[in-house]
Amino acid sequence: MADRACGRLAGVVFGLVVFAGLCPGIEIAGVQIPVRKVGDVSYVGLYQVVQAYGGRYWRVNDRFVAVLPADTVSMWPEYVFIADSAVVLHAGRRIGLSTAPYVEEGQLYIPALVLSGLLPAPRVPVLRTLETARRGDTVKVIVSVGGVPAGESLGFRVETLSSLEYRLMLGARCDSGFGRQVALLSLTGGCGLLREVRIDSGAGTNLLFMFRRPATGSVEVKSGQVRLAFKPRPERRIRRIVLDPGHGGPDPGAVGRQGTQEKAIVLDLAKRLKRRLEEKGFEVKLTRDSDVHVPLVERCRMANGVKPDMFISVHANAAPNRDACGFEVYFLSEAKTDWDRAVAARENAAFAEELPDSSLVKDALGLILADLAQNEFLVESSELAAAIQDKAVRAGRVKDRGVRQANFHVLRNNYMPAVLVECGFLTNRSEEKLLRQGEHREKLARGIAEGVVEFARAYERRLNGY
Repeated sequence: MADRACGRLAGVVFGLVVFAGLCPGIEIAGVQIPVRKVGDVSYVGLYQVVQAYGGRYWRVNDRFVAVLPADTVSMWPEYVFIADSAVVLHAGRRIGLSTAPYVEEGQLYIPALVLSGLLPAPRVPVLRTLETARRGDTVKVIVSVGGVPAGESLGFRVETLSSLEYRLMLGARCDSGFGRQVALLSLTGGCGLLREVRIDSGAGTNLLFMFRRPATGSVEVKSGQVRLAFKPRPERRIRRIVLDPGHGGPDPGAVGRQGTQEKAIVLDLAKRLKRRLEEKGFEVKLTRDSDVHVPLVERCRMANGVKPDMFISVHANAAPNRDACGFEVYFLSEAKTDWDRAVAARENAAFAEELPDSSLVKDALGLILADLAQNEFLVESSELAAAIQDKAVRAGRVKDRGVRQANFHVLRNNYMPAVLVECGFLTNRSEEKLLRQGEHREKLARGIAEGVVEFARAYERRLNGY
């Protein structure tokens, strides 16, 4: 999103504009032209600008033609503006504008910022020199500007194109010496974090700053100088994980033919997974580390309270069909199949008595807002589920039941990538036997951990703009 400012300068931090005063008008050829603000962009009437130059102006359909006197431009006095188009036709060229003009009551209004580079003016600020300096990880850039009238400000606009690219547009022209300095900086490999600077074509002067790694920056314009400072953006690391062993206390969860209880199997698996993740550098918290009952609300509060980057609820499956077997991972969304709904209903049943008085269902608006917040992590949750599914199936050599989606209460109100793992069927004789074996649970823990690591590294790259 572009940030713009016009005024008696304060400073600008990318993403935040600080105003020190608004422009009541600008002077062109000795005439004060009023400025109107639309949002954060300043506009001037083309008709008034042409009048100030003593030129002519007319409209043909959606085109506005401005002809300036011969003494103001050498050979090409005609400019053609198109309503709602960020392109101006002049001297056989198409010149790009930073913002499209707009029409109101038959008059065309153009961005004030582009005037110095587009139309002739008796006093046009000039970019003269570019200097760079490095202090630690911070790179400072100083652009000297000449020809700024006393008491007036240099118009500018900052655009964050990405974490690796910023554009600074200045209401000034650059002389040949400045252009050579910019080219030399890029040819010599830039300066530290700053990889390259380019001069874009168009009205005014656009300086494009490109970085070797994601950066943040600030710009300040005063005393005939544009001062910029860039530093590496702090990298976001995926470090905290909450593991939620299902059921516990008086709630055994699923029970196998041999009396194997889900609550015991998943607690042991979660502890093994915790150890493996900690060995890989993660901070891991369990919602329970013994055979106790933890209410749904408390599980969610514990999860969000430590501000984790990931939430994984661990369960074992059950089905009326004793032949059903395999490993599956769920993320929060509306169930797609009857089986998905059945699994969600079984796991949610453990919290049925809590829900009527729970803060999770206080009002419809709260649920809507919660859903909107969780949708932010819908893609990430599905990717985490896919990574865990792939690695765990390979490690445990179990049937791949795929990634699924359902409306699990334990995944609601967790504002982070969150999944629910069903590590196998206790109602299947062979799989119950496997799940009772510590060696098999260790294989599953290893596979789940590998999936978490794979997702975390990819997620970090995305968060940090790589």
